[in-house]
Amino acid sequence: MPASTLSLTSLVRRRLTPLWPALDDEQATEPGVKTILEDLGELGDLVRLEGGRWLIPPPRAINLGGTLAVITGGGPAQTFPWSITMRGAGRLRLAEVDACAGRIDVWEPQEWIGAPLEGLQAWSTQLLTSAKAQLKPATNALANVSIRASGKWMALPACATAEGLFLARCRTGPRFEYFVAQVSGGHLRQITGVRPGQARRLQFYLDAQAGHPMIVRAYVSPTQVRLRLHRYLPREETRALLLGWQMPSPGGTGAIDYSIPREMFPLVRQALAGLHVDVTERQIAEGRP
Repeated sequence: MPASTLSLTSLVRRRLTPLWPALDDEQATEPGVKTILEDLGELGDLVRLEGGRWLIPPPRAINLGGTLAVITGGGPAQTFPWSITMRGAGRLRLAEVDACAGRIDVWEPQEWIGAPLEGLQAWSTQLLTSAKAQLKPATNALANVSIRASGKWMALPACATAEGLFLARCRTGPRFEYFVAQVSGGHLRQITGVRPGQARRLQFYLDAQAGHPMIVRAYVSPTQVRLRLHRYLPREETRALLLGWQMPSPGGTGAIDYSIPREMFPLVRQALAGLHVDVTERQIAEGRP
């Protein structure tokens, strides 16, 4: 039976606000109830229907590459059609892979992450080839243009010797517009627009090709892995980060910290590897920052 967002949030607030008074404050630093529902929907533990209603989907398992699998959907363990032992970890649950085989669908990590199956290099090559075929003469109306070069955004006037095809952006009001640009002599010659999501993914490929891949340091304790990201991931790979929690970050650094249950880190590691991110792991004692 589908449940409405209002009824779910009211139930959670009524039961938990005495323990966490800030839970009712959507402006608080902690995630609000609606945000948590949306995150569970992104993870596949809930399904959002039309009219603001939520439904529990059938269970499925994501293989972590060892003996364990992440379980999404299915509702409480007592409602499963067979006896299964599960334990909580982050936002979801873990179970033995062997307990799932033959009973529910077991997905491979890449299937669940949902990134382009052809891989980052092939996807990026196809995008650039398509963009090159659609280039049109650039107008003089574009201002404050930057191009992605050497792993960073560089103002076009500072790139007098730039030649070739680049990912470019310019600010229009409160946001950036992205496009692929043919640059010659430090000037825009031809351009074609790309969607922000495409630009975000392409940026990881171009940085890696330029020898400046995104670097992520992972601090691994017996139970948790702490990550610090200095850039947002594409929507699909961000799903893996929802397995854990976003943590308070140092002010003014532009970094985003996450805490991931150690058992679920293989999913996050694979999501980052698919973006050619350089992950360096360091073992630390429990409780160290």
